[in-house]
Amino acid sequence: MKLYLSILALFSVYAHAEALPDVLARMDKSAQTFHSLTGKMHRLQYTAVLGESSVMDGVLRLKRMNKTTMGVVEFQPPDPRTVFIDGKNIQIYYPKANTVEFYDASKYVANIDQFLLLGFGTTAAELTKTYETKLGGTESVGGKMCTRIELTPRTAQLKQLISKIELWIAEGDSTPVREKVTEPSKNYELVDYLDVQMNPSLPESAFQLKVPAGVKKVYPQK
Repeated sequence: MKLYLSILALFSVYAHAEALPDVLARMDKSAQTFHSLTGKMHRLQYTAVLGESSVMDGVLRLKRMNKTTMGVVEFQPPDPRTVFIDGKNIQIYYPKANTVEFYDASKYVANIDQFLLLGFGTTAAELTKTYETKLGGTESVGGKMCTRIELTPRTAQLKQLISKIELWIAEGDSTPVREKVTEPSKNYELVDYLDVQMNPSLPESAFQLKVPAGVKKVYPQK
């Protein structure tokens, strides 16, 4: 009897699985009108060689303007930091150390745009051009039944950075509630998105990195 119920439950989950073209079509429609978003995020980072993980909560703001992606992620205590992205320029501000790190991501600028907007502002054509896509099944995330999509990089350059990306898209929705990025080293980052608002009206100040006078500037790439 238990075996029968288990099989029945498994069947009922997959019976609700959406077709991949239907999910991509909704994502594509949403991407056509995307210009900004806000939301909360819960991030878990796992380091395979150590078998350890750490978690951080933060708020996320993104916008696309003149084909350039701007983003701000503010991570909360106990390890606060602010990540500011403006096209190919990345700054990370550590308030405890009163330090700002500057990075030039011009080599990977296209990839950064894709990571920031993946599932929010990326069209189906852009997804399938950059990744091999396949259906990963149906799972419940945060009480919502979601279709999991697996993305495998097509280019050698991108494969050096990541081995697979997974997106969980809620039934009838067009944006991910969860994203997992796995690196070749088996390290991974798992992000849950909460209270996401698409295309809110945001002031310019929402995309400005404000640091105190006398902050230490560091250029790790030099």
